Amino acid sequence: GEFVMPKTKGSAFFCTPLVPYLQKHQVDSLIVVGVSTSGCVRAAVFDGYSNNFPVFVVEECVFDRSPFMHLVSLFDMNSKYADVITLETALNYLKSIEEEKAKEG
Repeated sequence: GEFVMPKTKGSAFFCTPLVPYLQKHQVDSLIVVGVSTSGCVRAAVFDGYSNNFPVFVVEECVFDRSPFMHLVSLFDMNSKYADVITLETALNYLKSIEEEKAKEG
């Protein structure tokens, strides 16, 4: 039942129905993970930011072939387009959402 969407370029937003899908489902922020930090991840983060979504990158869940480019990309994204967060922070946030939903329904 999950939304699966092929992408042909670095960013998951480029020429895909991702923005309308996120808007339809009232998504208010993005948690980004993936490979490679300096390529697809950075492109998706920039496009998410450009579409006015608060963006969070999970530091332990992104990777690049070049350790140097990985660190530079994390620094750049954290400085401009996203908040780089720990896996623990992301999991705690998702857990709090699940707990809130359980209280509501």
